[in-house]
Amino acid sequence: MKAMGLLKKFLCAAAVALAAGAGVYAQEEETPDADALLKAMREMTVSQGNKDVSGTIRKNKIKIPFSLSARGETIVFQYNEGDAWKRFDARIKEKNVDLMLVNEKGQARVMAAASYAQPIAGTDVCYEDLSLRFLYWKDGKVVTDGVDFRIKGRDCWVVQVANPTPSAGQFAWVRMWVDKENGTSWQIDGYGSDGKLKKRFSITSVQKLSDGTWFFKQMKVEVRNPQNPDKTIALDYLEMDDIKK
Repeated sequence: MKAMGLLKKFLCAAAVALAAGAGVYAQEEETPDADALLKAMREMTVSQGNKDVSGTIRKNKIKIPFSLSARGETIVFQYNEGDAWKRFDARIKEKNVDLMLVNEKGQARVMAAASYAQPIAGTDVCYEDLSLRFLYWKDGKVVTDGVDFRIKGRDCWVVQVANPTPSAGQFAWVRMWVDKENGTSWQIDGYGSDGKLKKRFSITSVQKLSDGTWFFKQMKVEVRNPQNPDKTIALDYLEMDDIKK
């Protein structure tokens, strides 16, 4: 009888443990769709509806004013070099983005893929960096292990997406950290075909708009040493003006 009593206690305890475990499992977060997270990141870092936004590319004492305007499937970028404003467009396609050079007459031509990584106006920021065209790549996946999921003390989803056209641009794939609470893309790492980190984009500050949405205030762009990816060899900043809504 004593043995039966012990067995009942054991079975009861096991049932409680299983029920508790099931409750914990039920409360686990559902892994979101990677492309949906990328869409949220685009809204945080590139698109603000049909508003024009402006800012500065800063490298040491070099300061290059720039602006961007989202117009449907086209985003217009302009930057000041010398006494002239230059323009290029990002035209959004189903799974990628074409970059277009636009002259002073408004005539556009497709930018050669080899020019995507060309630095802008004496900075280390290139056309691909300013347009963040990799945010429009599709068929990403949410990484579930093997990385640190916290950035700046914030819990993040980590999205990895491959370049749909590996021969175009500086990155073979990118990895991005997306804040689970507010959608902020705190960090974006771009990797070359050799699997080494080439550039890191880090949002250092954000601004909250009057409609409750968020937009980045300052982004740090680090160029990494090809021989030692842990070492930064060039540093620039994208700094946005205050956005009024």
